[in-house]
Amino acid sequence: MINVKSLVTRANPVPDAASDELSARASEDLAALVGSTPVTQRGVRKRRTPRGVSRRGALVASVACAAVAVVAGVTFFALDSPEEPGGGGPLADEPYFETTAKLENAADLIVRVRLGAGHEESVDGIDETVATARVTATAKGDESSGRSIEVVYTTPGSGPETADLAEGKEYVLLLDTMGGGRFTLVNTTQGAYRVEDGQAVASGGNDIALSPGVTKALRLTS
Repeated sequence: MINVKSLVTRANPVPDAASDELSARASEDLAALVGSTPVTQRGVRKRRTPRGVSRRGALVASVACAAVAVVAGVTFFALDSPEEPGGGGPLADEPYFETTAKLENAADLIVRVRLGAGHEESVDGIDETVATARVTATAKGDESSGRSIEVVYTTPGSGPETADLAEGKEYVLLLDTMGGGRFTLVNTTQGAYRVEDGQAVASGGNDIALSPGVTKALRLTS
């Protein structure tokens, strides 16, 4: 009869990591105990990390590859940023006012003017036109009829968003106060309305009408 105590003492059910197979004596004893063919680990090879590459090194390499993929994706979307339809560059960052009240409240000055001659100036690489405008009526602000003001706006055709203003034409202007006594449009889309047949006509892309109180003060019809 097999001495079980001796067998348990000699046989190691969990082989050492350094050993690739059971010892011959342990295999025979284990076979006699369970009634099967001696079991060895021959032919079973451990999966090893490639020589010279540690597990930590492999993890670092995986993280680096993921970071490169993220940076490449961000670069692609940055290069593929949308442009203003028909314009020459990215969309300009201007406020847009969704209601008549918000638009009129944003302006320091709302006047009916006839636009005079202007001259171009370049500020931080942006071409601007400075024109003299004669006030014919005021709906908001202190400028009285008959006075002239200086209006600054992006020169038409010089960028993705420019106001369509022309010398000698009559407009309703919604203006912000600048330094030096000058004024600028609240934005290029909603800052100017053409005066045609006694009415204020909005430019393309602006579907906000002026309030009845403003049009009446400017002696216009709604």
